[in-house]
Amino acid sequence: MPSTFHPHFFPFLSISPSKTAINSKSKTGYAPFPAVARCSWAFPLARKTSTGAQSQPVSIIFDNKQTIVNPGQSLSLDCGVAGDYRYCHWENGRQNAFQVRDVYDGYIDGLSKPQITKGNECGIVIDAVTIEDHGTWTCKVFVIGHTLQGSKNVTVTIRPTNPVLEVRKPLIVTEEDTETIGCAVAAARPRVQIHWFLGDEDITYSSRVENSLTDDMGTYKSISTLIHMFKAWNNKKALRCIVSHYTLETPIEDHVDVEVKYKPWGKDVRLYDIRLGDTVEAIVNFSSNPKPSAITWGYGPLDEEIIADLPVPSAEERYSTDQIQQEDGSFSVALRVHGFEEMDALMSFKIHVENAIGARDFTVNLSTDEAPNDQLADGYHIVAATDQIQSQEPLGSGTLAGIVIAVLLVILFLLCAVYMRYNHLYCFAEKQEGKAYIQDPRAEEAGGDFHHTIGAHTNEAIKASNDQLNGKFEKPENNVTTFNGNGKATAIDHNDFSTVPAEERINTDV
Repeated sequence: MPSTFHPHFFPFLSISPSKTAINSKSKTGYAPFPAVARCSWAFPLARKTSTGAQSQPVSIIFDNKQTIVNPGQSLSLDCGVAGDYRYCHWENGRQNAFQVRDVYDGYIDGLSKPQITKGNECGIVIDAVTIEDHGTWTCKVFVIGHTLQGSKNVTVTIRPTNPVLEVRKPLIVTEEDTETIGCAVAAARPRVQIHWFLGDEDITYSSRVENSLTDDMGTYKSISTLIHMFKAWNNKKALRCIVSHYTLETPIEDHVDVEVKYKPWGKDVRLYDIRLGDTVEAIVNFSSNPKPSAITWGYGPLDEEIIADLPVPSAEERYSTDQIQQEDGSFSVALRVHGFEEMDALMSFKIHVENAIGARDFTVNLSTDEAPNDQLADGYHIVAATDQIQSQEPLGSGTLAGIVIAVLLVILFLLCAVYMRYNHLYCFAEKQEGKAYIQDPRAEEAGGDFHHTIGAHTNEAIKASNDQLNGKFEKPENNVTTFNGNGKATAIDHNDFSTVPAEERINTDV
């Protein structure tokens, strides 16, 4: 037996030098004997055989999606292996690599074994994340002949600094002017989201954001620039820059109060439902910043240009005006018409208001007509006179449906009546007049009493009338002389009853 042990003689033995041997290994990488070695029985995981058989393929199970985590939170780094492997370890760019077995055995502080290791054979858990854990983490799995690995980016967040509005406070602007305002966040990881609000209105659409890295660790500086045109109704609203971030439960913000300088702003007035002879009062409401420097009024026909040169307050003939001071930049002018006449409905009234920014005209129209259903029209404040006849409310859907159904029923009834009358059906058919013209030659020869003859032949007349109604009337010969109602004999043509005067016929309708 050779005096020196060599592993080639015992291929089924696995020899690993001790820590002492590793620390004292030579340039060749092996420790000279008598180095202490650990020996264990193990068969190779995969090796070629003389028949050419090979080991089963091995694959890594790894999710490489980016992970964002706050400092102090725990983080699971999963890494599984499908197949046989020798060992595995983890590494990131700023720390020494460490073996997973050492983590599982509790040799590395701050790292622990995951609760589930099936399909996660090489996974680890960072118990409390720190800023130093930010970066790329790589799981390496060593198998026979090669190495498998997977990497993912771990972003350890940095809470954003407070946003700062780059604008003078308070913000004073003029309507229709475009202003450029900035909002900056000095540092955050990952980058922040910035929104703009003017009062309750989201105006983020008028902004753009620039993000720039401040270091090689993914820390960003963000600047949002708002370009916005302010309107009169934006006066005394707050402009807010709101910042959202992964680390924030509620957004943080910076804000500034906005003062908008604008010329007088409001709506024209149309007054309806006015009765002749009444005193009418129309109120023109408007706002102005700064306050008005001059208010005048005038009136004239509807189709003529009006020059407003009468001061407010003042009166002329049956017309008068007063100014009503309101709060918060609001103003009102009252126009009164005493003893309303028809000609007043053909007049138009103008209120002219000026301030340091500009001027605006407001018109007042008066009418005896009912107010339309839409009480507020575009550009006009439509009202009914407060002490006049109020406009009726529009009919409800149920009432309208009832009216339509009633009209349809009436039309249907009329159509049925026409049809029945045309076809002589039921009570709508025309009655055929059964008129018995009683003739008695004996009465004529004897010159007897006509009424007696009529009485004697009543039954025959009734029978004749019934026969005619039943379609059995036998027409006498033409041109037969018949007694009329006056006891006179008249020659008539029975083919044409119209030759008999109406007043001389005896109607025997039954």
